[in-house]
Amino acid sequence: MTLPIVAALGIVLGWYLVVNYEAALRAGTSTAFGTAQLEIARTLARSAEDFARDKSGLLSVQAIEAGIRERFTAPVRLFGGGAWLFSPGRSDCGRDSLLPWCPGGESDGNAAGDPVAAPGDEDAAAGMERLLAAVSSGREGMGRFFFPVGNRQELIAWTPVSVDGASLVVGVTTSFPDVLEATGVVRQSRNAMVMVGLMTIGGLGLIIVSTKNIVSRRRAEIELERANAELEERVARRTEELQARTRALMESRMRERLREKEAEIAFQAGLVESAGTYLHTTGNSLTALEGLFLKMRRILDAAARADQAFADARDAVAQALGREESPAAESLAALETALLGRAVPRLAETLTEMGELKTRMIAELDGRRVLFDASRSERRFTQAVDLGELLREMADEAHEELAGRGLGLEVGDVSRLVAQTSKRKLLLGLSRCLAMIREAARPGRAGEVRLFAGHGEDGRVRVVMRASGAAFVGADPGRDDPGLLSFINFLNENHGMFGIVHDAEGFSVEVELCDSPAGA
Repeated sequence: MTLPIVAALGIVLGWYLVVNYEAALRAGTSTAFGTAQLEIARTLARSAEDFARDKSGLLSVQAIEAGIRERFTAPVRLFGGGAWLFSPGRSDCGRDSLLPWCPGGESDGNAAGDPVAAPGDEDAAAGMERLLAAVSSGREGMGRFFFPVGNRQELIAWTPVSVDGASLVVGVTTSFPDVLEATGVVRQSRNAMVMVGLMTIGGLGLIIVSTKNIVSRRRAEIELERANAELEERVARRTEELQARTRALMESRMRERLREKEAEIAFQAGLVESAGTYLHTTGNSLTALEGLFLKMRRILDAAARADQAFADARDAVAQALGREESPAAESLAALETALLGRAVPRLAETLTEMGELKTRMIAELDGRRVLFDASRSERRFTQAVDLGELLREMADEAHEELAGRGLGLEVGDVSRLVAQTSKRKLLLGLSRCLAMIREAARPGRAGEVRLFAGHGEDGRVRVVMRASGAAFVGADPGRDDPGLLSFINFLNENHGMFGIVHDAEGFSVEVELCDSPAGA
């Protein structure tokens, strides 16, 4: 759309420049040639005055006027005009037919810029009177005058002449169209008009072609948008059909797996319970040991920053007592030596030794697990657990305690979601997770806990406890509860997952169950 607009503006600007250029040429030519005419009139006036002075006393005024006409004005001819002599009050067109107001082609007119009037019109007579008044005033002048009869424009210049006390006027008249033709203004104007006319024709053609292209492109865009909309509709419809078939297939496979597992529950229960006792106990011990390591590392981190604290304390004692050496400073130095020089290095050594012990215990645990996995059956003890029923049962038990702390509890719709796992361990573990959320809530602030479950991206069952609201923003739930640590060990040993995800509204506890977790 930009190209047609630019072309139209170019056409308008071209014609505007041409019109202004022609007007400027005409005005400049009129001024320049009028000035030349005035110089000619002045030259004729000086010659006439010299002639009058020479003949003064020898000839009459009428004879002198006739001599001036014959010698000076009659021979002058300029572009359809010439020179003339005017005697105010006694003009004779028979003697000088070049006078602008004389009949025979020279009709009344008005100065350039005055309204053009038909012959005999009052405005035309008024314009002629102004010309006569200007010529008869005794002052020189020049101007461009328009005569309606014959549609003539003439350039007229005049200057006064004194002949034996009589005031005469010598003037020069030329045809303005002839002047324009002789100076090339007409040719330049014609060439400019032709050039702009050709540019106009080309611009109009460009506008027409561009408009057709724009219309065609817009129609193509509309057709493309319609085709895209139809394609998106077909894709959405087929996607919905595929999702429905996928859900039906997953439900069918789940029901088949449930029927296969129900027959093996009794046989696997005793075997898995006895064989996994050692693994659970050792795993719980390692989890507790990891918590102790964390506390000791925090102590060592704090001790690493104690150097500056002792330095600040020594400065404070020196400033308070006004001297650096004192019993208090010696006691402070002894405490620093005992703590940072002996206790902290021993604690670091002890932590290193305990880390080596933990490494050996983990190696022992892995060896036992390998033996246990090799000796146990590939089929594990599981039972079908309705997660909807399990979450509702757990929510009913915890509702009063949460309400007492100003916390709301909501259970999402997880009907017909069944997991193959140990119901007892899952119920105890999820209850400890809910208790951890309750203990992490900030007192006196509102919050909401929502329980829901579903399938993850890999198809495994995932239980999510979402804690949101002011009570949980910035909260740091602790994991020191032995029951919670035992549940985490149970998930780790059976390839499950446990995690806490923080965000701006609180945090979420996520538990992903394994395909076939071991029983208790």
